[in-house]
Amino acid sequence: MYRAESVTASCRPRTATIIVDPVRRSAALEHRGASAAHGRVDDLRNRDQLTEIHIDAVDGQDDDLLLIYRPARPADTESGGAILFRRQTDGAIPHGHPPAVSTLAQVLFDGLRAEAPNAPLLAHVALALRAILPCAGPRAEAGAPRGGLAGWQERRATAFMEERLDQSFPVSAVADACGLSVNHFSRAFRRSLGKPPHRWLLDRRIDRARELLRATAMSLADIALACGFAEQSHFTRVFTRTVGMPPGAWRRNVD
Repeated sequence: MYRAESVTASCRPRTATIIVDPVRRSAALEHRGASAAHGRVDDLRNRDQLTEIHIDAVDGQDDDLLLIYRPARPADTESGGAILFRRQTDGAIPHGHPPAVSTLAQVLFDGLRAEAPNAPLLAHVALALRAILPCAGPRAEAGAPRGGLAGWQERRATAFMEERLDQSFPVSAVADACGLSVNHFSRAFRRSLGKPPHRWLLDRRIDRARELLRATAMSLADIALACGFAEQSHFTRVFTRTVGMPPGAWRRNVD
């Protein structure tokens, strides 16, 4: 049974936004204004959570429609996602989607123009679209392993750690930046990058240390600190285990 929520037919922005709750099977219009809707579109696109579909305009109207699917749980980014329908009149619209997609999208556009939009109908059609377009959640990039990080999460995690190679921080801080629990993040990171976060971080710190050993005259103690090692002895042990020789010997061989 679809549950209706309060929806009013006030003046709608050029980009209409429908918030879909798959768990409660309900839908409601969001009235934030065109600029807020466009900002949300940019954010979803940057996080690889947006499926964008172009369809033909009708009666010269080229408004947009954004469907946002709420995640089942706030921290569960994998169950969320969005579809942006863009209606254009340029006559060069690529149609790479099933025919039913355009039909269902038109039902949504027509429903939004009604005096009192039918929330249960909006939810029903939006969920049908999601069933047809399974990519309407966070999309796995080409070659990405199943169960790994989304593209935006991988970029955010690696950038977070790259920026803090000289600092000490817990894995939970990186997981929080990706909106995941520590256990979920650690499993997904290993599946995506082939090694656990701690190992990836140590390898990057050793890479940075080799750059400094090769290009600077910094002491081993200073390089250790610059690469996030609290003590030179720890740095030497990790470097030797990773590279096969102590950092001092490695520097002399490079020279």
